[in-house]
Amino acid sequence: MIKDGGGRAFLAKVSSQQRLLVESKSRSSEEVEAQNGQSFVLHGECHLAAAASGGLMSLANSETLFNVFITRIHIDVHTLTPVDLVVTQVKNPTISNGTDISTTGIVNKNYASGVVLAGTLTISDGSSNMTYTGGSQYHAFPVQTMQQYIRDMQGTNIVNPDTIILWGWKTRSGSNATDAEIISLSVNCVRVKID
Repeated sequence: MIKDGGGRAFLAKVSSQQRLLVESKSRSSEEVEAQNGQSFVLHGECHLAAAASGGLMSLANSETLFNVFITRIHIDVHTLTPVDLVVTQVKNPTISNGTDISTTGIVNKNYASGVVLAGTLTISDGSSNMTYTGGSQYHAFPVQTMQQYIRDMQGTNIVNPDTIILWGWKTRSGSNATDAEIISLSVNCVRVKID
């Protein structure tokens, strides 16, 4: 039984009824991991192509001891002619073309930590349209107007080592999109050591 303690300068104290009173704070795992240097944003300004589907951005996880947990996806539509566009999320497709932006597009949210996410980040841009085949599509997010869309993934989309995740696009009608229109993707993720 605790029978002593007190003072307002402490995070815990004992009341006159011998009850332990503590102060607690709630923080998201993403906030905690950012302080530990394990929280990242994957960002690219991606281009559509004159086709019915294609890739926007992909991450190949090259870590050996860490999974990458996707926490949130920001889809910012800069220009958009097709009104039936869907942003897809695909696991382990075969990817062709695209531009590697790993050195500038993978950013640690704790800039001073020095922690680096080992992976390859590729986007479809003005110089190389990304295409893909196969893989397992497991999300489709409609984007029908020029605005921001936020998808809260709550860390439930896990990219294991040697796994590729791709954010692609397609038109529901099968008609071609307008070449070079821009969709900006910012994917928040946390690097978590495998138990």
